[in-house]
Amino acid sequence: MTAGAAQPSILIILTWFGPWPGWIRPFLESCRWNASVDWLIAGDSAPPDDAPPNVRFLTLSFEAWRAMAARRLGVGLDWREPYKLCDLKPAYAVIHAEHVSPYDVWGFGDLDVIYGDIRRHYDAATLAHDLVTTHDDVVAGHFTLLRNAERMVRAYERIPGWRKMFADPAHVSFDEQVFSRLFLPLKGKQKLRRLTTPFLGGGVFVERFSTAIPPRRWIDGTTNWPERWIWREGRLTAQGAPDRDFLYLHFSHWQSARWTRGAPAAWAGLDLLDSLPPGRPTQFAISAQGFTPA
Repeated sequence: MTAGAAQPSILIILTWFGPWPGWIRPFLESCRWNASVDWLIAGDSAPPDDAPPNVRFLTLSFEAWRAMAARRLGVGLDWREPYKLCDLKPAYAVIHAEHVSPYDVWGFGDLDVIYGDIRRHYDAATLAHDLVTTHDDVVAGHFTLLRNAERMVRAYERIPGWRKMFADPAHVSFDEQVFSRLFLPLKGKQKLRRLTTPFLGGGVFVERFSTAIPPRRWIDGTTNWPERWIWREGRLTAQGAPDRDFLYLHFSHWQSARWTRGAPAAWAGLDLLDSLPPGRPTQFAISAQGFTPA
């Protein structure tokens, strides 16, 4: 573990099957600058060159990971779509129990992010809560932290029908929409849908302005999201808000057409996503043009 003695130790678990994406180098650099936070990335590619010491890799095939998950969850998992792994994120502490056990806090997230200074935003008092997430109305699948206690390690088991949802080949947004039912109060029309789900509470839901997907709004209440972000030596800022530090940027709207409402993703037409100089970058810009010198 790399966490300081006075801080809750943190392990964030990610999965990625297939070749590493074109942004893996700046992603890993943003992890390197969070030296007191650890990552575990499970995937089928060899670890990237010059990976930071706080990022560990579990190299295995998609089929082997799925078989391990099925065995440890006691559920038949016959699907073949890697995106389905998102539904299992709330169970990662069971699937990767031996990796999670030494830590005070565990979490799940995505690889299409760049982190700012995590400890600057999450102090020990915040991390004492059962669940800490980055939207104000839903558990964020791209970055959520949970206390390493039995209550949270197996919280997903309190969702009625969780086994059926895990086994279903279709993506059901278990990590976000479904899992949120345990921690958010019943509201409006959602009340009937959530009536049979126990309410655990104990969650911290604070909007961190990471994800430019409608109906998400920017810090000024508009949909005018920044077109350019700057990462510099572990600090993340955004166009129009240079004095504000952000927890992370989730650039799903640039890298995948899944979230662009029929329009092509901005990075789909780029031949090179990482046009930074060789070596370890200490600063870069992130925009529709990919990763460029700041």
